[in-house]
Amino acid sequence: MDYLLFGARCALTLTLLASAVGKLRAPGDLGRTVAELGFVPRRLTGATAAAVIAAEVAAALLVWLPGTTGVAAFLGAGALLAAFTAVLVVLIRREEDVSCACFGASRTPVGPAHLVRNGVLLAVCALGVLAAAGGAGAVVPPEPSAAFAAGAIAVVVGVLVIATDTLTGLFARSE
Repeated sequence: MDYLLFGARCALTLTLLASAVGKLRAPGDLGRTVAELGFVPRRLTGATAAAVIAAEVAAALLVWLPGTTGVAAFLGAGALLAAFTAVLVVLIRREEDVSCACFGASRTPVGPAHLVRNGVLLAVCALGVLAAAGGAGAVVPPEPSAAFAAGAIAVVVGVLVIATDTLTGLFARSE
């Protein structure tokens, strides 16, 4: 279970920090997207954008806490991702041609691939909850080669999740 927890922590941390950094590198994009979505009053778009980034960074760091606190952190990260997923569902149902600005400056319209991406991240959160609740808790598992393998798999998952927009464009049908 230590390896599963380590892998979940690595994948989630990599993804959430990459998302926060991407948003910070293109600070106006998230604020503009929040304003375009119309979910919050215009005067709160800047604060909402800042809160999203802060929540991502907090979730990325808190999943490293041990024991029941780690379970709560994975549940919190899952709730954050569920909220993001709900926004994506609303946008898809509205059939709006809008980017979620999930990793900063993206122009890829929201679509089913984004739901799959969030589903993978929600599954990572669920695995983290199960592993942390099952008594796992070592920050780095005891066997270095197995920890490396778990971390490497987590990095691959994280990179694929981060590259969703690129992969979607690569496999999209041209008209």
